[in-house]
Amino acid sequence: MTLTELLVAVFVGLLVLAGVHRIFVAGLTTQNTTSIQSEVNRKAQIAVDNIVSKLRGSSEIEDASANRIWFLDQEGLNCRFWVDEGTLYRYCGEDAGSYNSGERLASDVTQLQFEYLDREGQPAATAEAAYSVVVLLQVEQSAHKARLRSAVRLRNK
Repeated sequence: MTLTELLVAVFVGLLVLAGVHRIFVAGLTTQNTTSIQSEVNRKAQIAVDNIVSKLRGSSEIEDASANRIWFLDQEGLNCRFWVDEGTLYRYCGEDAGSYNSGERLASDVTQLQFEYLDREGQPAATAEAAYSVVVLLQVEQSAHKARLRSAVRLRNK
């Protein structure tokens, strides 16, 4: 083998290794992106499911704000859901509670919105007139976004 042949072989080997390295790095990047998006989707789905399941059996809505809600659930507990500094909180208890302390449900929440509808599907004039509630939740992390919308009819109305 001559020195020229050896240099050509080393060069070809380096080209092959560079190609394999690029494929490996691309695979890791894809895996990281998929993992983050799955986590964002999971956070959003768990949060919306929690809100909807509690809200479904509610008997009375006390605070029908656009970005927070307070209602009595099917067991007569005061339940509140709200976002503070990107964290979704839930409070369920016998006393009225407040929007200051509660259980953390999800982080990285960029939007929580409630829309209250009457029996005809029009915006409800008052909390007492609400027949169904549309929940919109958006979670965003590292430029990955999950936006979920769910509607729930209040059973006890």
